Amino acid sequence: MRSRTSGTGSAGGCRPSRSRVSWGVELGARYRDAIRAAGDAGAKVDAWQLDEIVPSAAAAAAGVPIRELTRGVVRGLAIGRPILGDVAMRGFVWVAQSAFGIARLAITPELTTFWRTLNRGALAYVGEEYPPFDGDARAAARAGAAGQRALAAGGPVRRSLARRYVPGMTPGYDPAPSLGGNVHGWPRPQVNAWRAAYVQERARMGVAGFGEFNFRGGNSRSTVIHDVLSALAAGLSSSASAASASSMRD
Repeated sequence: MRSRTSGTGSAGGCRPSRSRVSWGVELGARYRDAIRAAGDAGAKVDAWQLDEIVPSAAAAAAGVPIRELTRGVVRGLAIGRPILGDVAMRGFVWVAQSAFGIARLAITPELTTFWRTLNRGALAYVGEEYPPFDGDARAAARAGAAGQRALAAGGPVRRSLARRYVPGMTPGYDPAPSLGGNVHGWPRPQVNAWRAAYVQERARMGVAGFGEFNFRGGNSRSTVIHDVLSALAAGLSSSASAASASSMRD
């Protein structure tokens, strides 16, 4: 289940801060109500997804209201309603590329609470890298890792999230300015080669997995899904092999 928080209008109008957080907790709990209902109907739900930490959250002072609302939503999703039988559940927190700078903000008491809440609730921190398929794929992968590097350069809580960082990508056949992809209309072999190089480079750099978004339109074709999953499987395999070798060296 992907839930969404967006904009700053309603968040900025809530006063005081405690109200914003409380409203966020209730919103997150309502998403858990839907998850609980799905479970009662026979579905197996292992994790939730929050789409997304929005760009405005990366503003130092102006971003406080949306960060307070967002951390409330994450807390509500993580704890649900114990009185109704909900148990703690972690999920995937998606982060807009233009919000990557949030990890570089100077720490304040408010940001300390924000990061601690994410650290407790996030199974993975999914950075929406969404690269355009253009130029040197390995160089693009290194540039795309800016959000992960920002986390890794922070304190212990942000470093913990950096270790759970997942690059977010799209299959590429439904290109849009904000989603990257096959912007030059390349043929399938060229797309596959570029995607494979990007994934392999990100795997080499160390990631917790890979995320794909938008299996719609041209991205929904069976050949595209096959190509994407093959590239990700190869990346995960190389990442696992590198982690195993590192563990053996340690």
